[in-house]
Amino acid sequence: MRLVTLRRTPGQAPMHVDQPAATTPATRLNAVDGLRVLAALAVLVFHIAGITGLQYGEGPLAWLLSRGEARVAVFFAISGLLLYRPWVKHLLTATEPPGTRVYLTRRILRIFPLYWVVALTALIAFNLDAAKTVWDWAEVLLLVYVFDPTPWWPVVQLAPIGLQQMWTLSIDVSFYLLLPLLAAALGRAARAGGASVDTRAKRLLILLAGLSLTSFAYMYAVHHPVYTMRMEWWLPRFFPWFAVGMATCVLTVWARADSPGAERIRRWGTEIAANAGTCFVLAAMVFGLAATPLGGPKTPQSLAPDLLPDAFRLVAYAVMAFLIVAPVALQPPGRSWVNVLLGNRAMRWLANLSYGVFAWQIIVVWAYYDISGRPYLDQQFIPVFFVVLAVSVVLAWVTYQLVEKPARRKRA
Repeated sequence: MRLVTLRRTPGQAPMHVDQPAATTPATRLNAVDGLRVLAALAVLVFHIAGITGLQYGEGPLAWLLSRGEARVAVFFAISGLLLYRPWVKHLLTATEPPGTRVYLTRRILRIFPLYWVVALTALIAFNLDAAKTVWDWAEVLLLVYVFDPTPWWPVVQLAPIGLQQMWTLSIDVSFYLLLPLLAAALGRAARAGGASVDTRAKRLLILLAGLSLTSFAYMYAVHHPVYTMRMEWWLPRFFPWFAVGMATCVLTVWARADSPGAERIRRWGTEIAANAGTCFVLAAMVFGLAATPLGGPKTPQSLAPDLLPDAFRLVAYAVMAFLIVAPVALQPPGRSWVNVLLGNRAMRWLANLSYGVFAWQIIVVWAYYDISGRPYLDQQFIPVFFVVLAVSVVLAWVTYQLVEKPARRKRA
């Protein structure tokens, strides 16, 4: 047995538990921070590939670059993994239940201070002529503009200029708000009849699978009787990707529980962690399969995509996200190659900037093209990528110091 420090919400005192050496997944999950960094870079790659025209070319690379929504599945799985954890621990290991007010306050302080800075910058720099009313500004600042059926910006843009990537943040915030209610409902169903820890864990996994299936009914509703494009970007469509992370969370906590089934989960988790490389290769293969005509055309042929290819990609990216996130979350403590690669000091530092890089990158892209006069779709991916990356990292560092760190202290 050895003593390990659990990952904690900033501001909480560290908790220590005795843990069987090398049999239980690491709980600090530093390597998951590295995944967040890579996902943020994947977002940038997708956007630069689009604006330089690289994804509109021919050949396998163009097909791969056209499937940029895959990186969203990893982001959402990470959210499910990390945020659901306190409720699962309460259910399976009898820890104190999380406080909803504290949880929501921390989520608001995590997301909105930086978002407001970026949103105001985008509105002032690029949207002054179009945003004419108080509500035009308010719906953007409140991050509810994705629900506007008649937006004041071109509907195909998803958002005002400079904020086109923020639809994913709106879905994340919707998940944050739903999670306390969803966790309570799942917990009540899992505990029914005085169920054992193992039965509770199994029920949670079954219920999460059922939750995922509701997304397909939702997708059908989006397409029938007529296609409603705005509804494509709402939370119910993406339940499988969050559920993948939540299910992984159940496995990591179950492995630490004191129950007959926990030992079997620990062995299974150890096998997954030890074969992380194989899992990553399989994830790449699933992604490659989605980047074929099975996943629909490379570029949209109409505003109303076909339902079956959309459903195929939803499933494929859920499988891909599990094969990426689970082997990382289930890593045991110590210097495994996964922990070294994704959980090193540089990755942890970059993880602090990952939200800022995600938030600033589209503004930087628009500003770079406006200032430089560079033509769009010129196929020059490399110089544009590194310029935008460098400026985004600088802006992310500045706003991390001036906005995110003070907000983090308030969260504490």
